[in-house]
Amino acid sequence: MGELGDTAEGVFSEVKPLGRFERLGWRRPSVRMKHMSANIRHMPDYYCESGYHVEVMGLGRDGVLKLKTDKYDALKWWNKSGNPVALFVWNSHLKLYALISWGELKRLISKARNEGIAEFHNDGNTYYPIKWEWIAEDCIVSSIEAAA
Repeated sequence: MGELGDTAEGVFSEVKPLGRFERLGWRRPSVRMKHMSANIRHMPDYYCESGYHVEVMGLGRDGVLKLKTDKYDALKWWNKSGNPVALFVWNSHLKLYALISWGELKRLISKARNEGIAEFHNDGNTYYPIKWEWIAEDCIVSSIEAAA
């Protein structure tokens, strides 16, 4: 999981889909965060000069974005902060990325809820399984070469 996130953040830094940005969220914190509020624990990764908060995520061979339910709730809170939230998703298997607006994310979450909320076996956290095919149908998908 950590490697997917690191790679995804590298791609985000390279393509800068919403202009210049500053780091906002946590990057491998050295403290335990279980007592921290979910809204702060799941702070978006970046703030972009265009006014967006951006959460960067990766997905691998299985083609499923696993968005934790508590992270989605926290991002919903951030989206109401006065700056919209967008997701930048890197598909490492296909070498494609998508920038997902909040409205698009809500539609994807609705599809995932209809399919059923899933659970990670290692820690019991629940997540919305969002299929790459849905992202490709509903969102703008690009390759790194297209951004160069």
